[in-house]
Amino acid sequence: MPDYPSPLKIPRVDDARCQACRKCPARKACKTKAIVAIDPGEPPFIDGNLCYGCLVCIPACPHEAIVT
Repeated sequence: MPDYPSPLKIPRVDDARCQACRKCPARKACKTKAIVAIDPGEPPFIDGNLCYGCLVCIPACPHEAIVT
């Protein structure tokens, strides 16, 4: 049986925890700019087409609002 890599873990934003920071540290940490904010003051979302699953955003969020 071939050894396939495991599927990527794409994180998501927990809207209940997200404080919609004006200068979101998780967005700043994301090298692919996969964390997208549409409206100021609203929680962002993670674009699964841009995210490559490095999960660097999880520890970057001070409110623990990014989860897998």
